[in-house]
Amino acid sequence: MCFRHLLLSFSLLPFFVIAQDAKPVTEAVILDENITAVQLYIVGAPMTLPLAELRAPNNTLLLQFDCLVTDIKDYIYTIQHCNADWKPSELSENEYIDGFTEDRITNFETSVNTLTQYVHYMVSLPNQNMRWTKSGNYLLKVYDNDADRTLVLVRRFMVVEPPKWSAKAEFVKSVSVQKLDTHHELDFVVRHNGVRISNPQQDVRAFVLQNGRWDNAIGPIKPYIERGEELVFDYQDKIVFPAGKEWRYFDMRTFNYRGEWVKTISEQDNFYEVTLRTDESRASSSYIYHGDINGRFSIENINNNETTLQCDYGHVLFSIARAAPLDNDDVYVFGELSDWQLKPEFKMAYSDVARAYVCEAPLKQGYYNYEYIVVNHTSNAVEEDGFEGNWYETGNIYTVLVYYRPFGERYERL
Repeated sequence: MCFRHLLLSFSLLPFFVIAQDAKPVTEAVILDENITAVQLYIVGAPMTLPLAELRAPNNTLLLQFDCLVTDIKDYIYTIQHCNADWKPSELSENEYIDGFTEDRITNFETSVNTLTQYVHYMVSLPNQNMRWTKSGNYLLKVYDNDADRTLVLVRRFMVVEPPKWSAKAEFVKSVSVQKLDTHHELDFVVRHNGVRISNPQQDVRAFVLQNGRWDNAIGPIKPYIERGEELVFDYQDKIVFPAGKEWRYFDMRTFNYRGEWVKTISEQDNFYEVTLRTDESRASSSYIYHGDINGRFSIENINNNETTLQCDYGHVLFSIARAAPLDNDDVYVFGELSDWQLKPEFKMAYSDVARAYVCEAPLKQGYYNYEYIVVNHTSNAVEEDGFEGNWYETGNIYTVLVYYRPFGERYERL
């Protein structure tokens, strides 16, 4: 098990005018089907949560993505400050941005010797043109300036204050007997080290993330009690996550030979066709440990003298055996590869010939984690066991985010 405990000028006139979104987008989403392989992380550590300190040096966070349209796009980006629930805060841009409030993405390169042609874009934050000045939640928004400044990409990141507060978390036994072997329950204590908090129940709230995901985050959670300089978050059967199992994986870091869990590779005119071995349900199987990357993916190749710009694309065929189709459920391939969403392109169809659920999705060369999600197509509720099941011994990373908004403040500090 692994914990990560997270605690808590001048402004130049913008040289672009971006129209206000008709309906504010607060989720991490891809709104252009030609944009793929999106990652936002701490520079040099692709598996990390996009979280930076308030006084972080330039180029701490890196956003990178591909566009499958080979004409060079004029992309503009900005950042937006949000409250803990990801609704826009009351602050104006000039109150949380030092520098330009919008800027162009000028770092891009075309792919080299690939069947699938693409342009790779990168932008780092903070930078000499744009720096945050407040802690809290942020949205990084990318607009296509060639298409009437259309919003095409949104990513979430967090900015934390210097570590004046501290947190200590621990696993506890669930009070529910049915969850003892299948779920993780956490309690934690936050020490605010001399900061006077007049109304903890009103001023402080926390969120807990499993493997950096917001789609199943638990929160907002108010302190249960205050004990001296400690805020105690000790609830029964409240901060509880299904443990899941170690993620399935496949290795597509080369097309020269078959990596782990790859059955066949064939070269087509403008892409590689990759068929994975057929998976089996693990819902009732015992726990088996193998190292994973907690649902993430890593863009890379292992061919000699080749860079990431020579990472090609494969159309990956997923399949999971099933004697007959499910009556009232849909099945999806899920993970960071699907943007932590139930996307139509990752929805599986039942094949009578293969006696399995199948789907095909284009993915960039790399190493991937994934799982299968079963969703009731009437209620849209996720079946907790589905094809995977849950096992207490599963290793997950849990992140505690603590937000503080004292009386009179107009934003939530992290």
